[in-house]
Amino acid sequence: MHWRRRRDLEGGKVLGAWLLLDEGTVEEELYVESHEYRGGDFDVYTTSSDGEWKHRGTFDTADDAFDAALAYIDESQSPVEGR
Repeated sequence: MHWRRRRDLEGGKVLGAWLLLDEGTVEEELYVESHEYRGGDFDVYTTSSDGEWKHRGTFDTADDAFDAALAYIDESQSPVEGR
């Protein structure tokens, strides 16, 4: 399995998106979202292949949210494609 960043999914409130792939099948998705447009912070979410969403944290800055997302990827022990 490996993670692939999906820049084509980024835009608007989605600042970062990664897919955990196993032979082309999406096993998990990871998102960094901004809620600045409504005066909010930044959130990290995952969703499983069965569609279950999990909130992984709320952060004051985009940098902190990206740090948390990258830490989640590192903890998964699956490599990131192109990294």
